[in-house]
Amino acid sequence: MNYLKYIITTWLVLLLSITTANAQTIAAGGWHSLAICNDSTVKTFGENATGQLGDASDIDREIPVSAIGLSGIVSVSGGGDQLEAHSLALKSDGTVWSWGSNIYGGLGNGNTINTNVPGQVLLLNNVTQISAGGWHSSALKSDGTVWTWGWNTDGQLGDGTFIDRIVPNQVGGLSDIIEISAGTYHMLALKSDGTVWAWGDNISGQIGDGTTVDKNMPVQVSGLTNVAHISAGRFFSLAIKNDGTVWTWGENKYGQLGIGNKVDSSVPVQVPGITASLPAIVATGDFHCLILKTDGTVGSWGRNTYGNLGDESVEHRLLPVEVLGITNATALAAGTNFSLFVKEDGTFWGCGRNASGQLGDGTLLQRNTIVQSTALCPIMLPVGISSENLSKSIEVSIYPNPTKGIVYADINENAKVEITNLQGQIVKMETLNNTTNSIDLNGLNSGVYLVKVITNEKFVVKKLIIR
Repeated sequence: MNYLKYIITTWLVLLLSITTANAQTIAAGGWHSLAICNDSTVKTFGENATGQLGDASDIDREIPVSAIGLSGIVSVSGGGDQLEAHSLALKSDGTVWSWGSNIYGGLGNGNTINTNVPGQVLLLNNVTQISAGGWHSSALKSDGTVWTWGWNTDGQLGDGTFIDRIVPNQVGGLSDIIEISAGTYHMLALKSDGTVWAWGDNISGQIGDGTTVDKNMPVQVSGLTNVAHISAGRFFSLAIKNDGTVWTWGENKYGQLGIGNKVDSSVPVQVPGITASLPAIVATGDFHCLILKTDGTVGSWGRNTYGNLGDESVEHRLLPVEVLGITNATALAAGTNFSLFVKEDGTFWGCGRNASGQLGDGTLLQRNTIVQSTALCPIMLPVGISSENLSKSIEVSIYPNPTKGIVYADINENAKVEITNLQGQIVKMETLNNTTNSIDLNGLNSGVYLVKVITNEKFVVKKLIIR
């Protein structure tokens, strides 16, 4: 392989591994949608009353349009609801860009003026993940700190006040965070030790601390450990453990907890009969859930008024049902009563409410089963780059993962190993062979790392969590 081509390919795999850990290649706001094309530009469609599509207009679009001036995008997120919504995008250089409704400062640009073209969020760099809430926004930095801005009436900024912020402000008392998720009025954060922390609105128990009292500073979710992934809905929350079990808490008016009844829970409860694939691919809308299961099918449950569960019905589901017509999805997103999917071939599909064109299929028709948006670009996939690059990969297991110090690599040939942090810095290098397959990581800080194993011209990149 040409050396330059090898370096470029390796960089792309590293980038895609980072985005696999933390990024959304598609996103759903209240009534609008976003998608990253495979050239790293952004397409948007749906409701556009406050400029959330970023195309310099306020016209709804049922056919995808380009968000102006964006390139090098690795993650997108949509927030808000009908008539007041905003969008976020994360660039590969660690900067964050925002557009749309700014009524409470959710764009983080120092004012409260709406904008229909993307602009840079102030004071932020080295960001690895973004998440847009109802009218607030959040970012996770590579140092494990969390930053929030926008509406704070319910304490969702986590800064100990109820004061709105028009620029990002660090959430106090949090460190070693590896994932964040913004609900409409509350926040979730996952620490490297597998515990979950929450703050903000708690009217239905979505904070998970056994109460229904709002919290303006992070508190630990009760009885929840060994968590691998989190996702926040409107008035409820979801977590997936390292064993693939699914746990929910908060509002259950439409069965969005997936536990077979409509009773709210202020502490996590297990969703029966479902095991999520790992690494997890999951989405929570305002009132429903989507999860890729270990058998490759997508499970859905909760509110189904507009067919957003994709099971050919409009019946609410208190327990998981199967989304028809899709297996082995590479990305999922859920908005207010609509659902979005990406298949392995990069095609984009949706179902549910479509009154503003948020399914991107060129119509305003409700869909009770998934339908393809043929006008949309091929979507950036979270893993893999091309068949050629896949042919250059190798099979290797890294364990235990998460680890507290020593990891092992199962490989039957000599290999070079590079451990890289999410800032792109190589922090450890080793050479492995048939007799030496252990790597001592004692001395490294807790957090998320990338393990690159190289043998001849073949390579593979794995995500590793150090606790």
